[in-house]
Amino acid sequence: MKTAARAYREPGCPRCWEPLPRIVLQRGVVYCGNCALEFQAALFDPPEPPRAAARALDGGTTAQCARHARNAAVGACERCGAFICALCKVESDGKVLCAACFDRLRAEGVLESARTTFRSWRTLGLYLSVGGLFLWPLGVVIGPTALVAAVRGISQDRKNGDEGGLPGSLLSLLLGVVVTLMGILMPLSMLEALRR
Repeated sequence: MKTAARAYREPGCPRCWEPLPRIVLQRGVVYCGNCALEFQAALFDPPEPPRAAARALDGGTTAQCARHARNAAVGACERCGAFICALCKVESDGKVLCAACFDRLRAEGVLESARTTFRSWRTLGLYLSVGGLFLWPLGVVIGPTALVAAVRGISQDRKNGDEGGLPGSLLSLLLGVVVTLMGILMPLSMLEALRR
């Protein structure tokens, strides 16, 4: 059996649409005398939807939002110049952007506040230097790379104010030197042993 959609009139039974007094709905568990349905009810007054206040943009004319024609524009995107309403306005890194430009700049990694990944040079230096101990034949390449990462890790820690990372960066520096020396001296000592 198909029922036609009915326009909302007032609170009522979810099965038979019989209107129920507000006082009955305040009790929580409600029994409909018309269809014998027992159901939970929560009485509330829905909030008023936010309305963008009409504001005059330069010259006293009111502009419409580029995406929401019924909303008054509260500004313009600093990247593309499109008029934006209060719903579309995104403020990030001191810029006022529309949602589309914000998504583009976030995807490109331009917005510092929207970054979700972080490169830790200290950790990279530690991984390279410890890995270089096991791959000592490649120490000529891995060791200097670990040294560069460790130095960048120290400067990154200073920039971010992270004083707890200094021991890890110093360990990475020390191991990077050891790996570099192993990469240079081990093949030389092996060649010397083969000559004898």
